[in-house]
Amino acid sequence: MSPFNVPHELDYLAHGRPALMPERLLEVRRRPEEPRPPATLTKAASDRLTKVARAELAMEAHSVAQPVWLGGQPVPRLLVSARYVGSDAFGSSRLLADLDLAARRAGALYRNLLRDGRVERWPDPVRTHQGGLRLLDARVGSLDVVMTFWGSLVILASSSPVAVAGMMSLAWDIGRGTARIAHRWIGAALAASDPGRPSLDPPEDGQQWGVQHTRALAPVLEAAAMNGSGAELFVNERDRIVKLTVLPRGSAEDDTL
Repeated sequence: MSPFNVPHELDYLAHGRPALMPERLLEVRRRPEEPRPPATLTKAASDRLTKVARAELAMEAHSVAQPVWLGGQPVPRLLVSARYVGSDAFGSSRLLADLDLAARRAGALYRNLLRDGRVERWPDPVRTHQGGLRLLDARVGSLDVVMTFWGSLVILASSSPVAVAGMMSLAWDIGRGTARIAHRWIGAALAASDPGRPSLDPPEDGQQWGVQHTRALAPVLEAAAMNGSGAELFVNERDRIVKLTVLPRGSAEDDTL
């Protein structure tokens, strides 16, 4: 099976829009106070991310997870979990918007890396009507959500979940400036799959990860891509916690095509 064909289990995500989304959705404009992303991406980071993506594509197979806690609903192996500890609607909505922007920018970066082998500039994100994040589960109280992907991003999240997780975490940081966010993300291989809803606990024995700090974790991500062990990336800000979880291939929750 070509890695660029959507698994039939995920057709509902790839070809269907989220409920109530209009047929023609205007692109979300950049907020005036939002800084433009830095223009360059280092050659080392580009090369390492490309190696991870190509290691997954060499598997020539999609992986579709069917988590027990979702009632067996098929989703890509990559899940996005987030929590906002405040109680204001603006902060909650901004967290979701920032995550969606990071996912769409990671999708554009992935395509450019696979096409050109190196990307010197961060690309504009995939347009909002072409794909993004889709809500799977939300908890009451402080905002606590788990999301998957829809539209054009489904094929990437199902064929190269580890690479997309690495790119999405860097894209999350890009909008905040690289100087003050170094060494915030922690990543690790995921040795076993928990049948429950993904937790927002930090990984044990993790390596630091950032736009200018990809050396230590890149081999771990590449190994996870090749052997299907899964991976997790975690960041804890003052009021926001984000975790990207790639479920292990071949676990009880995974159906490898």
